[in-house]
Amino acid sequence: MSYYKAFSTGSCIYLVIFMIDYVVELFSINSSGTTNTVLGLEIITKMNNNSLNTTFSLTWKVLILYLAFILLFMSFFYFFKKIKNR
Repeated sequence: MSYYKAFSTGSCIYLVIFMIDYVVELFSINSSGTTNTVLGLEIITKMNNNSLNTTFSLTWKVLILYLAFILLFMSFFYFFKKIKNR
């Protein structure tokens, strides 16, 4: 597996984890307010009798955790590739 493919795989894995975190937090909201997910997505909800407004924004935590995850994933890939080639 090439480094590009490993990077793509790591990004897809992070995206799946991010979406699971998003869906779990979105469906657990039951009142107006601001909610921050574990991976850094900020969800602002405003509820009234007639409407439900939801705003999403990313925080710096998303970028930092993504870069840390990719760094660890690529490090493990490099380590296992080096062991395999021995």
